[in-house]
Amino acid sequence: MRTIMSMAANVRFSKLVVCFLLVPFIGAGATSLLWENCSHMTLDSPVLHLGNPLSATCRLKSEDCAFDYRITATNIVWRMNEEEVSRSHYRALNDRVSSVTIPGFNRLKGNLTCYIWYNESLQLLQWAEVKAGFPPERPRLSFCTSYWTSFLSQSIICNWDPGPETYLETNFTLHISETIGNCSVRYLDPKNCTTSRTKNSCLVLVLNLASYHDIWVTAKNRLGTETSSHMCLDGMLIVKFKAPQIITVKRDAQQNDCLLGQWEMPFEMVDHSEAAFQIQHKAVDEDKWTQRPLTVINSTFFRLCNLRPYTAYQLKIRCKQKIETSPWSEWSNENTGITSECAPAQKPQIWRCIEAPDSNGTRRVRLMWKPLKKKAANGKILGYRINLHEPETQVYNTSNLEYSFHLPDGNYRIRVAAYNSVGESPEAQIIIPSSNELEFPPLSHLVASSSGNSSLLMQWEPPNMTTTGYVLEWCVVSEKVACNINWQNVPANNTNAIVRDNIEPMRLYNILLYPLFDGLPGVPTSTQAYSKEGAPRHSPAVRSKQIWKTKVQLEWDELPIDDRNGFIRNYTVLYKNRNGKLNSVVVNGSEHNYILAGLSANTEYDVNIMVSTDGGSTTGSNLAITTKMFDDGEVEAFLMIIFLFSLLMALITIATCIYQQHRIKKHFWPNIPDPANSTLAQWMPKKLWEDVKEFREEPSPKTPVQVVHCGGLTKDNISGTNYYWIQEIKHGHYSKTETNSLNEANSSTKQSLQDFSSWQNESDPQESFQNLYIALEYSKITRNEYKRHSNPTFAVVPSDSSQSLLSCLSQIISSEEQNRLPVIHNIPDSSHGKTLQESNDTINERELLHGFPFLMNLNIH
Repeated sequence: MRTIMSMAANVRFSKLVVCFLLVPFIGAGATSLLWENCSHMTLDSPVLHLGNPLSATCRLKSEDCAFDYRITATNIVWRMNEEEVSRSHYRALNDRVSSVTIPGFNRLKGNLTCYIWYNESLQLLQWAEVKAGFPPERPRLSFCTSYWTSFLSQSIICNWDPGPETYLETNFTLHISETIGNCSVRYLDPKNCTTSRTKNSCLVLVLNLASYHDIWVTAKNRLGTETSSHMCLDGMLIVKFKAPQIITVKRDAQQNDCLLGQWEMPFEMVDHSEAAFQIQHKAVDEDKWTQRPLTVINSTFFRLCNLRPYTAYQLKIRCKQKIETSPWSEWSNENTGITSECAPAQKPQIWRCIEAPDSNGTRRVRLMWKPLKKKAANGKILGYRINLHEPETQVYNTSNLEYSFHLPDGNYRIRVAAYNSVGESPEAQIIIPSSNELEFPPLSHLVASSSGNSSLLMQWEPPNMTTTGYVLEWCVVSEKVACNINWQNVPANNTNAIVRDNIEPMRLYNILLYPLFDGLPGVPTSTQAYSKEGAPRHSPAVRSKQIWKTKVQLEWDELPIDDRNGFIRNYTVLYKNRNGKLNSVVVNGSEHNYILAGLSANTEYDVNIMVSTDGGSTTGSNLAITTKMFDDGEVEAFLMIIFLFSLLMALITIATCIYQQHRIKKHFWPNIPDPANSTLAQWMPKKLWEDVKEFREEPSPKTPVQVVHCGGLTKDNISGTNYYWIQEIKHGHYSKTETNSLNEANSSTKQSLQDFSSWQNESDPQESFQNLYIALEYSKITRNEYKRHSNPTFAVVPSDSSQSLLSCLSQIISSEEQNRLPVIHNIPDSSHGKTLQESNDTINERELLHGFPFLMNLNIH
């Protein structure tokens, strides 16, 4: 026995050792799974009255779990909705139980949890949901309605007032019990239906509506139960009829303001005389229904009166028992009927437009009137009757809304009335004054402002005189749309009016206000306005009118009226160069040009213009402009300054030269001794002296010598003239034939000439010719021979250097005549670059003068 007991003790010890050895190796997750089974939470009540204290306990169960000896109830932590409860509200009752008390629980719902500290973390032990609210108050039955669908299907529905909110789930149960007599004895168990608070009505099927029923309601939740007061009702007195049906609606032939309807009463209704009826009606074009009692004629027809003539109405009816507790049926189906026509009730509103008289004094009067409103027309308007008194009455008929007259100048009274198939409206009258009628003064002040996108508010100050009314006249101002005149009458006591007809946003309107004095219009006051302004459709195209070096004149066209969309307040000129910042200048809306100043010379700018109204702005396209390098006239002025300066310098230079001419002449042209003043100038060869002496004694006209090219000679133009043959001598030698010709010529003519080539090669032939002529005077021609030279003398020369004289003259002069021609030799002089022409008998004297070139060329008089 002892052995068995010792073995058992060893086994228990071994288990205990194993448990303690396994504790350190148990993971936190495994441990957390054990805490819920090792604890228990107890609440005093899971549902509390809102505001009452909450009490709970959390107990550690040691019999099922082996705890560390260090774990006690003091390690338990309480939380409400994850918020730690103050430690002053809970305490440890013993080592295993912790208690918490939360005073004044004011939450509708909360989660209460208890945790324990283990391994330096909180481990969840238990949690519980707590709710709070109020017990239900006593419900109140409102009304009950019975339905008799058939003899086998009868029911009662009751509605009640559930009372204030409980914040808890509350159920309502309707109880209905059939009784004997006036609810004195119940003979059947109550029937009931249950619903939640969200639905405050319920239906109970009953066996017999033709009895009294005891009815009550019970409300119940976790905090209590309440029962309503009992209601005793006769099931037949609370029957709700089915909705009646309207079959047709027609106009009443006897009364034009009535409609006659045909209807069908519900089957529950035994007699229509025991029922009450209501009707709702409204015009088709209206939204509000009008409700009033209805008296039926019989079980088939009903009549509705006091309606507007010629108006379509929608109708619907309902019915109930005449007792107060009986509920109304649902509304019937809607049906439509039109009342009969009646004569128009109002006179039309009329106005006129008078044009200036023509050359014959005739004026065009345009008479206009507005169509009668539907309420006043009382039917379909067939036309208008116009009575013109001038003074005889003339009647005109038209179906239009205007009529034009061509009347002589004068006063006229016109009356207009509208008519339909029943009758005629009252007459409207207007007076057409003569052109010389005294005009009444206009109003002093008229202001138009926006009253919406499609309306204008007009305000004015009344005149000093008493008025009988006003007429507002307006039309759109457009270049594309014609001015269609609109107008309206305004009562005399008004100082403002709203214009709505044919008003569109972003359109300009011209408005006139006429005061009326005993029906006669005064001078109108005008203004213009937009109901709503917007940004212009486009910006005007800007262009440059003139460009300078540092400024540019810009101009642009005024926007068309239809493109403005508002009053142009200003233009903003935007400009910048390629690398500069954007600059802007604001220009008044009435201006259409501007000069941009302060620009850089020879610089390109981008310019555009932004046009603005009160409704927005629109920017146009860019215009590239390049300023000039110089302004107009700058270059001319600069050149003029240079010219004047040059002229001044030239004048100064000339004046200086004149003043200093002796000094300048002495510096640039020094005095050179004149050989003519030397003693040698008094010496002359004997032969030459004799010839000169003869010339001085008997002066005679000089023989003209004309140099003619070979190509210009003909037989005709040389007849009767003297010829000289100019022969070329090269390098001082003659050819044999040339020498013979020279000797013959010298012996016959006794002349010598200077070198002809000296003037032939000069740029001025006339000057060379004079040298030749002087040399001819110096020749040894006798006075008698010289006088015989009355005909002109030709010096024949080749046309070019390749042509010989013989070939030139052979074309026009025979060989015999050529032999008799005097010869002019060309003798080159290699040392001085000059040639002496002379005859053989004066050669020595020429050689003597050869050393004195000035003396040779001396002109001897």
